[in-house]
Amino acid sequence: MTSTETQTEKKRRVTLPASTTPDKSKDTKKISQNENNEDPKRISESEFQKKETTTDRSDEPVLRCQFEVFGIVQGVSFRMYTLRRAQKLGVRGWCKNTTENTVKGEIQAHRHAFESMRLWLKHTGSPTSRIDKCIFSDTTEIPEFTYSNFSIVVD
Repeated sequence: MTSTETQTEKKRRVTLPASTTPDKSKDTKKISQNENNEDPKRISESEFQKKETTTDRSDEPVLRCQFEVFGIVQGVSFRMYTLRRAQKLGVRGWCKNTTENTVKGEIQAHRHAFESMRLWLKHTGSPTSRIDKCIFSDTTEIPEFTYSNFSIVVD
């Protein structure tokens, strides 16, 4: 090392032997096999969504409960994101702001969508919200939906 060189200026270049470099054609082959669903146990996400939405759930019970979300949930588009999430999951009911700076509402759905919505309300919310806690009433089974969709109630 000369006096003008420092240790950091000395750079080493390492080249791998050709046998250890990954073969990209093999990776492409694996991806195309998954896309073609050659493995009968795996389906793509889009097929899963189609299967979920087309499945007749008339034999499943409808679950309902009321909720109240505490934290920073007003002024952060919480109700709008709740509406979008409910529509995506097929959940029915309503939500509204309260004078106590919380969001209250009711959800009705079949079990999978119901549990997904509860988890979303309790842990996720809108991107800029802060959920301190979420209280749910007792879950009850009802014979059929009492709401035709999910809506935001404005008092």
